[in-house]
Amino acid sequence: MTADRFGIVGTVIASAYHVESVVAEGGFGVVYRARHGGFRAPVALKCLKVPQHLSNEHQTRFLEQFRAEAELMFRLSASSPTVTRPLHVDVMTTPNGSFVPFMVLEWLEGQTLDALIRARAEAGRRPFTLPELVELLDPVARALARAHHFNGPAGVESIVHCDLKPENVFVAMMNGEQAVKILDFGVANVRGAVTVAAKGKSEVALFTPAYGAPEQWNPRALGETGPWTDVWGLALTVVEAMAGRPVIVGDHAMLRQQILDPKRRPTPRQHGVVVSDRVESVLARALAVEPRDRFQDAAAFWKALAGAAAGVALPSVPSGPLIPDLVPLERKPSQPELQAVNGPASFDFDDGEGSVGAELALDLPPDEPRPQRSFSPSSLSAVMVPTSLAEAATLAADAPPSVPRPPPGATPSLAPLSGRTTPPAPADVPRPPEGERSSRPPVMRAPVSQPPVERPLPQRLVPGLALVVGSIVLTLLDRLYATFAGEVFSLGPLRTSLVAAALLVGGLGLVVRELLSRS
Repeated sequence: MTADRFGIVGTVIASAYHVESVVAEGGFGVVYRARHGGFRAPVALKCLKVPQHLSNEHQTRFLEQFRAEAELMFRLSASSPTVTRPLHVDVMTTPNGSFVPFMVLEWLEGQTLDALIRARAEAGRRPFTLPELVELLDPVARALARAHHFNGPAGVESIVHCDLKPENVFVAMMNGEQAVKILDFGVANVRGAVTVAAKGKSEVALFTPAYGAPEQWNPRALGETGPWTDVWGLALTVVEAMAGRPVIVGDHAMLRQQILDPKRRPTPRQHGVVVSDRVESVLARALAVEPRDRFQDAAAFWKALAGAAAGVALPSVPSGPLIPDLVPLERKPSQPELQAVNGPASFDFDDGEGSVGAELALDLPPDEPRPQRSFSPSSLSAVMVPTSLAEAATLAADAPPSVPRPPPGATPSLAPLSGRTTPPAPADVPRPPEGERSSRPPVMRAPVSQPPVERPLPQRLVPGLALVVGSIVLTLLDRLYATFAGEVFSLGPLRTSLVAAALLVGGLGLVVRELLSRS
């Protein structure tokens, strides 16, 4: 059980907070569980460890800095729910006379990310996968991106955490839902104020050594901290969660050597985690020694990492077509199509489930009823339409006995299938002179429409296959660009991967359409 360092359990702080128990103690403060007397709700009371030999002037200066950081944290938490919300900030004098600044924060039920990593390892479960971490830490990355470009009262400013690590990522349960919170935002700046006020006599470190960025270890050579420092912390948190253990360990000298060695980067592959070249490249850049070689803010880093993770493992999809847009349609049996003399013909057929009525559209006078026929495809036989009198006589001679044959010497009537007689020729049709008449009547032939020339199947598949090849080439170019540039290429507001996906879906749609029409 953690000791009550300040001896305040059972007391009331600021006339409102009833201190109940000690929750945890770190290098810079002690966290208590307290209850708000007015709201009757639990709150977290964080008391800071500061040197007690500070003068009154330094105490006043530090308290002003502390309140300014708390105000900044309050405005940031109002803009991003991922940042833990402060409720009260003040200073108290403990029963033993110690000067203790404190901050009251919202109470969270859950575990820190480092506790979850240890619990999975102790239970023999696999570490977090990269897709799981991208989903889990996405609110953290978004909150950091907003903090790095925060629109405050004085304009756009950059708010940096400077101590991001698994211990400062809290996975809470709020109203039955999981929520991720960032702890200790702005505390690093308060630590700096303590060090300045103590004139170097404080033993409190400005950062956690195992998670400190290279510029925090060697600011004289590598420059000041900035958003790139949080990029380091977030990338190291991802690697540690994938490895299932701390990736930078040892004493003070060993930690410094590992972090500042440009040939020894704490990337996933260096710790036995199997990742793609693209993921390794993104994390290697985020963990570069030189700050100028890293992503300059959390937004750029997370965009590159999420794009790399999407290329490694795709989310599971429900069973069914791989491409949702290409859902096969339920087609009814298509009706046979006949090319009539003067228009399209449609008729009935028996599909095995009964006869279906349809109209036979032929060249009939308007006042004559149109026939209806119903038959089975198995009963169909070839019908030969005579194109001359000789062919008609031959067909009549070969007809079965049930069909009446014309008497010898009679001219066969070219009656249509419906059985009606041939209508008389109109009176206004000019007749040739008697001497020029032929003993054989003119042959009336029906105009034959030429069917369209159908292109071969390979030619009709060329447009669809061209779109598919274009999408593949565009995807390869996008990955090559991301590998060398470290970020996803985009065409204006559109990402290249979305354009490639649209080309792929369109090309496959054309190919499937041609194959279905061919069948």
